[in-house]
Amino acid sequence: MENELENILNTSITKLNVCINEGCINNGSVYQTKDDKLLFVKDNSKPGSDKMFNGELEGLKAICSTNTISAPCPIATGCTNSGQHFIVMDYWKMNSLNRKCSSELGSQLADMHMFNLQETQPLINKFGFHVETCCGFLPQNNTWTDDWITFYTENRLKHQIQLLQSNPENSLKKKKIIENYWPQLKHIIPKFFEGIEVKPSLLHGDLWPGNTAQSNSKPVIFDPATFYGHHEYDIASISLFGGIILEEVLLT
Repeated sequence: MENELENILNTSITKLNVCINEGCINNGSVYQTKDDKLLFVKDNSKPGSDKMFNGELEGLKAICSTNTISAPCPIATGCTNSGQHFIVMDYWKMNSLNRKCSSELGSQLADMHMFNLQETQPLINKFGFHVETCCGFLPQNNTWTDDWITFYTENRLKHQIQLLQSNPENSLKKKKIIENYWPQLKHIIPKFFEGIEVKPSLLHGDLWPGNTAQSNSKPVIFDPATFYGHHEYDIASISLFGGIILEEVLLT
């Protein structure tokens, strides 16, 4: 791993003995370059890791480019000769969000959601993203779509339904229930958005308390599954996992 990192970064590095909170999917390590720059490296050898890390790289680049909310600056992705895929980014020491940073996170998240809509014409006028991103290890269909209802129905919900139906661990009974209820749900989805004009906002895409923190007294988001969609998608994602305080409003 060190040799490949040094080739990509064009500098010598040293692995540090830093205790970090690793996720349940990837390995994590901290390195120091010869000019004292700290780097965080995630690696994984499972099939599909290259797409996962490439999507994360592009997502972090998009978030950082808005200058609205802090996220680790992505540097590179790569693969070792043994098939170990990795992503390199800046290393920041992070702590759990306090109340003040949670409130700031709400304001900055809103700024990020509005970034694409500041001009008379949005910079991006479709829903999706230019690469596949992953929610956890699950790939997301980010094919560009003209309207939100179609994107949400086909690229998010239907995609998840197909994953459930193809899961060999699901019983025939469960698959039959999914098969029967999905057409009913699909039919009523447009009613939830009646009278609403949804414009594409840049989203984190997998925003839950475990993907938020604070560093140097500033809120930070990381591990994105980025795409352009309805801004309330991020809020719903936060609420699904217990909620955090955003702008003094507890989302649960």
